[in-house]
Amino acid sequence: MGEVEESIYVIGSPDLDIMTSTNLPTLSEVKTRYDISYNEFSVLMYHPVTTDIANLKENIRNTVDAVIEAGDNCVVIYPNNDLGSDIILSEINRLEKLPNFRVFPSIRFESFLVLLKNSLYMIGNSSAGVREAPFYGLPSINIGTRQNNRATSPSIINVSENKCEIKQAIIKAKVTDFPEVKEFGEGKSHELFFDAVVSDKFWNTSKQKGLLTLANLQF
Repeated sequence: MGEVEESIYVIGSPDLDIMTSTNLPTLSEVKTRYDISYNEFSVLMYHPVTTDIANLKENIRNTVDAVIEAGDNCVVIYPNNDLGSDIILSEINRLEKLPNFRVFPSIRFESFLVLLKNSLYMIGNSSAGVREAPFYGLPSINIGTRQNNRATSPSIINVSENKCEIKQAIIKAKVTDFPEVKEFGEGKSHELFFDAVVSDKFWNTSKQKGLLTLANLQF
């Protein structure tokens, strides 16, 4: 982006600050609010991969088939509105008729965090599976290419959109313990942000960008 190195402050993801908050609702409050009766459940979030629309219908069908055959209770949240979301919703509609699935267009972020923390595992291709889930030490089954090369936590089980692979990953997720991983910060980004903006260095940093040219790139 052309920023000089002295102007960059690595503070982590502010989302994680909320994850450590003592003001989150209780699990009981969230379950009551969203009429979720399960004592044990997983969380499913699957978004379109806009560069692979041609295979989306088959990919989401394999995912839905896998979670149905796994037989676990599952909280399902709608995809984003990217191209192909209608294809995903047509498959998710199959789950709404089954008693072990609760499907929601959206869930408040604080409530989502509580459900995530108390779930058996997360499954799909959402960024929550590679950022928030590892922070809790929660196993996440990352399906397909949407999050390629984004995170390296050992709790992330990467699989292709193959029904058998997904089912095997579900089994692994339920019998394996993983440590908490702070790859995206310690949950103290607000403190680091404050420390940065009150420092003399912050206000004395040059505001001139320095975009690289081919001449000063090293290969």
